[in-house]
Amino acid sequence: MSDLTAADSEAAFRRATERVRARLGFVAHAGVFLALSLALLVLDLVTTEGLWFYWPAGFWLLILAVHAAAVFGPGLRFVERWRDREYERELQRAASRRASAGGGPGAQQ
Repeated sequence: MSDLTAADSEAAFRRATERVRARLGFVAHAGVFLALSLALLVLDLVTTEGLWFYWPAGFWLLILAVHAAAVFGPGLRFVERWRDREYERELQRAASRRASAGGGPGAQQ
């Protein structure tokens, strides 16, 4: 990483941190899904004659699959690149507004 500038290195670290947090969020979501699905199964077996736990568990599994696609699929990187472009665009707009208003780094406001 020695060939990266400080800003590029910082941006890469920020993106890596976000990816790790997203993965940890998914793992937590999957753990909660498993624990509560098991609790629903036990509750279902103890309280009723028919099985119903698979309906909420099935819908939740669908939501978990969407979460997995967002974390591990190509979508997250697409959003990161778009966000980085928007950050750059806003920074350029702010710099051009400062320059046109005479508000450079050493100017009094």
